Amino acid sequence: MTSKGETKQHAEELFEQFLKFDALGMRKEAKRAVSALIKEVSDNAAKDRWTKVNLSRMPRNRASRVRHEIFKEIVFPSLKAAFDRGEAEASYLFGKYSQNLYSDRALFNQLDQRTALELFREAFDSDPSSTRYQSAYLGALLGLLRYSFHEWPTGILIDHDDWRKGLDGMRAQLSLARSLDRNSEYSGLFAQWFAYVDEYEARLSADNSSH
Repeated sequence: MTSKGETKQHAEELFEQFLKFDALGMRKEAKRAVSALIKEVSDNAAKDRWTKVNLSRMPRNRASRVRHEIFKEIVFPSLKAAFDRGEAEASYLFGKYSQNLYSDRALFNQLDQRTALELFREAFDSDPSSTRYQSAYLGALLGLLRYSFHEWPTGILIDHDDWRKGLDGMRAQLSLARSLDRNSEYSGLFAQWFAYVDEYEARLSADNSSH
């Protein structure tokens, strides 16, 4: 009979094999190691242990995803149980590995299609004192804002059917991001973006008053 210690050791050996084969581009060998690892790490306690120890060691591909079979069969069940218990760390990690969620509709649906931004917000709301959660939430907000402003000076990406509401929403996002920027690292950028919103509002107001 295999003991828990032997199972844990074998799982670690299989993971090390996967890392080696993956780094060398040996796809067939890496796939075999992954399949064996998933069979070895089969119960919930083992999945929790494995995720806690090894998730941060997982290499990412060009799409910023970790090996999806491992994520789906080992990592996701472990994090989902913790997420259902309301653990902030699970929300944070799901946000961090959101590209794996986006690539699998079934997994994404189990989290009610939460985006990385929403997951980081939930983690931060649960523990505002965490600098990791604050930094992740701010980073996701900055990404969204950069996308909204990336066509400037042509315009800002908002709902133009109700552009006043859209610009008010943009100001609210900017104010939130500025409050998360505890070291004022992006104060100049926020000032610039607020100015763009004011300028765009004046432009749209002038266009609509002339009609």
